Amino acid sequence: MLLGIWIGASLLMNWIGKAGPETVETVVRSQSAKAQKHVKELGAGKTRSLLRFQVAEQNFQYFQRWELMQLPLGMLLIVMLLFETKANRLILGGLLAMLTIVAIEYWLITPQITEIGRAVHFTTQEDMVPEREAMWNYERAYSMMEVVKLGVGGILALRLMYSEKSAKVRRRRRKKVDAVDDADDSHVDG
Repeated sequence: MLLGIWIGASLLMNWIGKAGPETVETVVRSQSAKAQKHVKELGAGKTRSLLRFQVAEQNFQYFQRWELMQLPLGMLLIVMLLFETKANRLILGGLLAMLTIVAIEYWLITPQITEIGRAVHFTTQEDMVPEREAMWNYERAYSMMEVVKLGVGGILALRLMYSEKSAKVRRRRRKKVDAVDDADDSHVDG
């Protein structure tokens, strides 16, 4: 169940991260008279820049907090499976891989995206080209790592569901065999 929550929350966070920048254009093109008044006062270009900055800062905070939450969640899941079940090395290794991905994102990739992102905001597309390219490369790396993390998580979830179903089937079969073994067989050889 915790693995499902982890996967679901990761999907939600990635959806939120992609939806934020789309909101900027929605606000700039808003039909609201009050919003349009402020856009006209500031200008569409400056409004876009300010809103993009706000969305980026908000996303930095969301992702940093989510990554920080995933670290103890992953450790808890590993400990639970290690001590509570007969989890095999494949499952524990997969969880360790997911946790390693989160640690790399938290300590290496997200700080770089944040730092470079803050530097390039309020600059034109022609300014700071190498920094923008570096930021896009970090964002692509982050996205690829998320795909790998979610893929591993999905495989592990299926594996855990399959082993749980198999264990239940084996227990049911054992009960049927035990029922036959416990039958009164005094009439035989008797």
